Amino acid sequence: MANAYKILGQATVTANTIGAVYTVPASTAAIVNAVHVTNFSASNASFSIAVVPSGGVVGAATLPSYFVTRGVVVPAGDTAQLDFVMTLAAGAVLAANASSSSVSVSAFGAEIS
Repeated sequence: MANAYKILGQATVTANTIGAVYTVPASTAAIVNAVHVTNFSASNASFSIAVVPSGGVVGAATLPSYFVTRGVVVPAGDTAQLDFVMTLAAGAVLAANASSSSVSVSAFGAEIS
């Protein structure tokens, strides 16, 4: 098995819309060891992170059971660093939502194939 340490995904979110930041490729597992959420606006923003298992739907109706964080505030012009380990199977999705379109999310870790 090969390990590839990398930026797993990066996305600028659409305000109040959950969207994928990273989807684990087929025949691969992933270890996410850090997620950084940056607020580029002049106002505080809140964000949520969800992990949707393979076959799950990234959508408002299914999210309550998939949230890892919910409504965390990141101050204006600052970055929130979430340094906890998540293991994801093939097809799983790391998704994010924010109260502002001036928020970007980056996930770092390793893919195992």
